[in-house]
Amino acid sequence: MNGANRARGSNASAMDMTCGSIRRRLLAFTLPIMMGNLFQQLYSMADTAVVGRGVGAQALAAVGAANPVTQLLLGLIIGMTSGMSVVIAQHYGAGNRGLARRAIANGLYLILALTASVTAIGLLCCRRLFRLIRTPEELLDGAVLYAAILFGGTAASAFYNYEASVLRAFGSSLVPLLFLIIASLMNIALDLIFVMVMHMGIAGVAAATVLSQLVSAVLCLFYMRKRVPEIRMTHEDWTPSRALMAQHLKTGIPMAFFQSLLAVSFLILQSALNTLGSSDMAAYTAASKMDTPVYQILGAFGTAVSTFVAQNYGKGELGRIREGVRKSLQMTLAVSIALTAFVYLLGQWFMTLFIAPQESRILASGLRYIHTTSLFFGILGVNYVVRFALIGVGKTIIPMAVGLSEIATRAAVTFLLVRQFGFTGMIFASPACWFTSTALCLACYPSMMKKAFVQRKILPQPSANLDG
Repeated sequence: MNGANRARGSNASAMDMTCGSIRRRLLAFTLPIMMGNLFQQLYSMADTAVVGRGVGAQALAAVGAANPVTQLLLGLIIGMTSGMSVVIAQHYGAGNRGLARRAIANGLYLILALTASVTAIGLLCCRRLFRLIRTPEELLDGAVLYAAILFGGTAASAFYNYEASVLRAFGSSLVPLLFLIIASLMNIALDLIFVMVMHMGIAGVAAATVLSQLVSAVLCLFYMRKRVPEIRMTHEDWTPSRALMAQHLKTGIPMAFFQSLLAVSFLILQSALNTLGSSDMAAYTAASKMDTPVYQILGAFGTAVSTFVAQNYGKGELGRIREGVRKSLQMTLAVSIALTAFVYLLGQWFMTLFIAPQESRILASGLRYIHTTSLFFGILGVNYVVRFALIGVGKTIIPMAVGLSEIATRAAVTFLLVRQFGFTGMIFASPACWFTSTALCLACYPSMMKKAFVQRKILPQPSANLDG
């Protein structure tokens, strides 16, 4: 067994995606991510269900109004950790264990700095952001309280997301799933205790989310220290490296800004939604909970493709990258069709998880929303695969371009459709964004991938002595 294989074989939970059946490797990696993403969404869905059924429609609208603001800042961390995993996966795929460890250590320095910044900005500025998007006065205090608690727990979210990104860079997607299942069940239990028993209201669901994220972060850390030899650092591994930090920033910053630009696009839409009244706000908040699991299911294929492409790019397996992208598209389109069928069969039942049956007007509006958007899930699936394949080869400028296109599209929908047709205009906001951003990704894909392949063929293998 050569050195590269020894490095990868030392961790039983890791997966070398540069060999073996492409379809089986992708499915084995994707399914735990998909399940993990869905369990992670249980945080949000449990919050919404408990608030909507246990506190009231106005509280539900306040939580919905808070989401774009929290995503604006917390999305920076999620995007940064996703971008960093590409660097780690490329070094791991190349068999360079020393550089992978140093990349992890230097990435942690950046995450610590970003976490401190997001916490401070979130706590100091969230009320101003809510006023900026014209949050109704009757919802303002609830939205601020919910957001402030989440920002206070930024560290829990940041460290779990970074730990999970490191494990996924090594090809391990099952372990993060197991910890998320535990944390999600804990979140549901705490939601019920804090809201239904202790009557803490919105503060209770926010506190339950933070505590559950903290548990998943601690469990993941204990596991990694005991079972993942790739993170058993030496003193030299903790030496700051400007070169490795630059690599992380090159991939992490565009991903971070993409997440925040996406949140900005939702803030634009939220500002228009806030003028429609609490009934439409509640309908959109509940209905958009159907979009969120879809994002996570289809996004799992994107995460898998990114890791698959990054590992194979590090090793120079360019033909395997092409085949992996093709098979990912086939699987994603099949899943998209199944999700559309699910919406039409069980959409009404899903809506009643968040809205009481007697709220017939809100239920009807929400059902109309999810029926329409589900017809465009296939476009969203293609978007994830193509975009994340480019990220895997280091072409992270594409997320920035997609984020800007979504801002432009949501702004256009807001001013041309929502202000004129009200909630009906809201229904077409997401499909319009999926269409324009997917068209952009497909237009850029051939030339960007060709350029990345040319660069990979002429660049030397990375050295373990990369210094700052």
